[in-house]
Amino acid sequence: MGLLIPLFVWIAMPAVCLASPLPTRSSSDTTEASPQATTPPSADEPSETQDDEEVRKPVEEKVVRATLPAAHTPAKHGDTNGESWIAQRTMVDDYCGWGWVKKDKESWRQARWVALEGTPRTCPLPHTFLPRPVDDKNYQYRFFGTFAPYRAYEPQADMWVDVFILKGFMSLGPAKEEIRRPPPAQASSGVNRFADRAPNLLRP
Repeated sequence: MGLLIPLFVWIAMPAVCLASPLPTRSSSDTTEASPQATTPPSADEPSETQDDEEVRKPVEEKVVRATLPAAHTPAKHGDTNGESWIAQRTMVDDYCGWGWVKKDKESWRQARWVALEGTPRTCPLPHTFLPRPVDDKNYQYRFFGTFAPYRAYEPQADMWVDVFILKGFMSLGPAKEEIRRPPPAQASSGVNRFADRAPNLLRP
């Protein structure tokens, strides 16, 4: 038995040592086995993911705004039947509102400072026909409409001002003179001081 083990080792040694080497992987095999390389698209070629939609050209405005002076707003616009008022566009720095409105026989001292509200599909505000809202400063109109049952808040002056609902207007051209009467006074007790706003909120 002791002789059989060395004999077995002696016979198996040449088979192990002289075994043919395993085949090496050639470069061609590597190329075939590896996934196909994707060539990045050149900068000149358009990407497949790019949108093929054309850039839309700007659509022409449906409503062409006037480039004429304020006196050339529509001479008559909207519903011009019923009670009328004389209105003068007045602009005050850091103060909201449209201007003054009064009855024919009243003086401008009796006029009311208003925020103006147009009527949809009937009458827009007069300055919307002009390139800029300030183009009809100190121009007069004959307004047709009524005062709203509510008021608008003027944040700069801490005031509630009347709202005039405009149903139609007629352009009267530039006013003879500017109204120098200031709009409603500031209700707060002073600049940079907090006033009690409860009365304003409870009684607009």
